Amino acid sequence: MSEPRPPEPDPARPDRKNERAFAIQSPQHEIWRLLLDEVHLGVDSGRAEIVRQEPPRTLVVDIRLGRGLSVRYDYQLTPLRPDVGQPNLPHTEVAVTVVPYGMRHALANIITFGRGLTPHMLAVTQGLANLKAAAEPTPLDTPPPGVR
Repeated sequence: MSEPRPPEPDPARPDRKNERAFAIQSPQHEIWRLLLDEVHLGVDSGRAEIVRQEPPRTLVVDIRLGRGLSVRYDYQLTPLRPDVGQPNLPHTEVAVTVVPYGMRHALANIITFGRGLTPHMLAVTQGLANLKAAAEPTPLDTPPPGVR
């Protein structure tokens, strides 16, 4: 029996309850490097597989959480227009779509009355917060306005 695959998204139903997005004050290429470093730890351990990557914009990763439970993370990195007050500080939006799949997820979703996505969304929100903390400069790294 083959491994189950996540369902393909239906463009007619743009459901966003399985998406989180953070604006991160860092260049797109720096966030991409940090994200890829983290993903390679999972790939090296055999629990993650990079499905598709288009540097530095798109990264799709399947994570195996155990027998019968996997999660697909679809990362989209989009450069944002620089703030008017701080044009020298680049910002990037990092959006992640989360799609758990497998028999264990289906069963958990039934038992929890459709709330099987909640723990995965909490985990991705914490992951984005950690990525933001790692990518953004600390106040000591940022020069005062007008100083280069």
